[in-house]
Amino acid sequence: MADYEAPELSHLHPSVRDTARLPANERVELIRADRWIGYPRAVEVVARLETLLCWPDKQRMPNLLLIGPTNNGKSMIVEKFRRGHLPVTEADRENIPVLCVQMPSEPSVLRFYIALLAALGAPLQPRRRLADVEQISLKLLRSTGVRMLVIDFTDRDLCCS
Repeated sequence: MADYEAPELSHLHPSVRDTARLPANERVELIRADRWIGYPRAVEVVARLETLLCWPDKQRMPNLLLIGPTNNGKSMIVEKFRRGHLPVTEADRENIPVLCVQMPSEPSVLRFYIALLAALGAPLQPRRRLADVEQISLKLLRSTGVRMLVIDFTDRDLCCS
């Protein structure tokens, strides 16, 4: 391979030429990576999420239900939004403006609160009572400054409950 000569890449846009010269395994990894495709409806949903995040506190906060077929980009929209509002470590606490939680495969109130605690990075203690787990979850949501809770359901969660 010492005689290998890199191909001439003038036909490619200058911004991708360096990528095209990467070893094959690195190029494949880049190709397989998630991509944000800002099609109009996706951009509109992200803008709506931004509006909801900035909504002033009130008794009944507005919400948004995002529904679509599997592999249609719902999770990518949420991930794009979440990446714009990453947790910030402050001197005395963690500030988590957007918390994303995967609904447990067999949902129950207790399992949901346990999923919340796991998403918050809280240590899980076995055999806690529902009332205890609920109070701990609510306290941590307040203390970490969670402004938006995103609950990701699978299609099975919606059709089988």
